This record gives sequence, C-alpha cells and structure tokens, in this order.
Amino acid sequence: MVSIGALGVGLVTLVIAGLVGRLGWRQQRRHSLVAKTPTTDVRSIDDEGLVELKGRVKCEEPFQSPIRDEESVLSAWEIDEWDERGNTDMWETRASGVYAKPFVIDDGTGEVQVDIDDRVVGEDAGRTELSLGPVDFDRLVASGVTVEDVYCSFDRFPVETTVPPDADPPERIAEFVEGETGISEQTDSITNIVDIGNKHGERRYYEQTIEPGAEIYLLGNAEATADATYPLGPDDVVITPPADGDGSMIVSDQSEDALVSDLGSYKLAYGVAAAIGLVGVGFLVVGAGVV
Repeated sequence: MVSIGALGVGLVTLVIAGLVGRLGWRQQRRHSLVAKTPTTDVRSIDDEGLVELKGRVKCEEPFQSPIRDEESVLSAWEIDEWDERGNTDMWETRASGVYAKPFVIDDGTGEVQVDIDDRVVGEDAGRTELSLGPVDFDRLVASGVTVEDVYCSFDRFPVETTVPPDADPPERIAEFVEGETGISEQTDSITNIVDIGNKHGERRYYEQTIEPGAEIYLLGNAEATADATYPLGPDDVVITPPADGDGSMIVSDQSEDALVSDLGSYKLAYGVAAAIGLVGVGFLVVGAGVV
C-alpha cells in the first residue's frame, strides 16, 4: 500500500540531503582554490586575475564593529532566531552581513589596496544557512559566514550575544538592528505553548572582526584601477571579489594550513548528506509499498 506520508517525508529528507551535499561541494571548491593557488608576493603583482596574498592589514579609517564594538577594518556577522512556527523547530538566519572599509595588505615586499564594500543578505533573499532543529549544518562545516561573493573564515566565530524573546537587546545592538534595513525585528514568544530549551523568538548574534594590524589570508581578484599605467604593478590594481563568479573572495585570520584543514570539513558534509539520503530513500521505499 502506498503511504503518502512516508513518501512526503522521504522527498523532504532527500531535499535536505541535497542541500547538505551542496554545502560540502561549496567547501570542497574553496578547499581546492586555497590549496592549489600559489601565494603571490605583492611586489610581483603585474597582471589582473586571481591572487593569494598573506600580510598585515593597514587602514587609515577603521570603524567600530556593530556587535562587539571593536575597531575594525572588517566585520562579519550573522543573526539567527529560533523558530517554532512550522512542523520543525529550528534556527533560522534572519540576516548576515560583511561590513568593510578599504584597507591595505602589506606583506613585507609591498602594499596593495583591498576593496570589499558592505553587503547584507536578509530574509527577503532567502535563508542563508541550513539548520534542522538545533543542528546548524553551516556551523558544522564552516567557522564563518558567506555573504554573496565573500566568504569570511575565522579561527572562531562565536555567539557574542543571546537575547531571549520579549526582551530588549543591549543598546548598541538595538541601534544596529534599527539602522540596518536588512534585519527584521525580533519575534515575540508564543504564549500558548510550553517551551522547553530554546524559546520561540530567541536570537543569537554572531560576529568576528579583523582589526588594523592583523595578519590575514586573502584570495581575491586583482583588478586594474581606472588610472592604471602599464605594465601593471601593485599600485595599479585593487583586490576585489571575483567579478566572473568563479568563486568567492576568501578572507581569513587563519594561516593557509589551518584554513585548508577547516575547509576539509566538506568530507563531513558529504558523509552527513549520504546518511540523510539513505534515510530518505528508506522512507520512499516504505512509502511506495515496496517492502
């Protein structure tokens, strides 16, 4: 006998497996880029294209980060909220973003300008993270945040502030949320249910920053400036996210070896995807009445 319920569960489970597998593919692609792209000395930059740089950050006009309130050249942040309105209780990403000022990388051989620009992805653009119940798969495979074409990876990407539902966030965070149009207001609690553990509407604010003077790894696109002279040199280019969509710009406070190791988590994602996929296939078999 065909079971519509089991077929539905099987299909949903296979979709989740596919999404987890996609996370793995994304991390594998980054792993390959980082592992295979040779490091370039800044003084050797003489053409446009993908470059891998390592050096110290300099910035004349840093800003105060929105959540940690630290002097920064780059802030990567994410806001997750516990949602119990559907059939599955889960953490959902309400918004994520990268704020950045133009800065310079100095690797000891020369200096080159980096220009990332601010970017924010809110709920209107679709969920940016994959969670199922209390398990956030993105946090399992990545210690950082992806916003459009920029991937920021950190040694740590901690929850800086947790705000219960029906509570006022710290003043600085309240000003941040009010001033950023990509962030929705926090959801109120649900009064007709008894919450155990996380409460509907609870929020987590994640943030990590790169400060002036920090040593960073950067993979990006060397692009000639409008007033460039040829042959090109470091003063004639600016490092930006790849314009052709051939991979995210990667910014990290980790060493290249540590970053490669972290990106190796794609194997975990593939393993989880395979396990979930097998469960989905099992439900489809049962639902189709094969067994």
